[in-house]
Amino acid sequence: MQHGDIVSIVTVSGEYVGEVSEFLSDNSVRLSNPRMILSDGKGNMGFAKGLCLSGIENPEEQIFMNYVFIAQTNDTVATAWKEAVGTIITPPRPTLVK
Repeated sequence: MQHGDIVSIVTVSGEYVGEVSEFLSDNSVRLSNPRMILSDGKGNMGFAKGLCLSGIENPEEQIFMNYVFIAQTNDTVATAWKEAVGTIITPPRPTLVK
């Protein structure tokens, strides 16, 4: 795994997906746009708007220090994560000038 990879990090508090910004010398890892994975118990999965209930919404980065393991994220989840953290820019409406 290297800088720019989309990874899944499993911790004792849950599973998170984000883009690797940096592997730090103390075995921690910095992720850009980290999101917690949520499940509804029926097999449906989604992303929280942050990492914890009391944290900021849509954090830009987070350092994970105590994790169980890091794995490459499968393509379906990576694509969904990119859509969840991306900005959608809608073109302006055309106007008629007379």
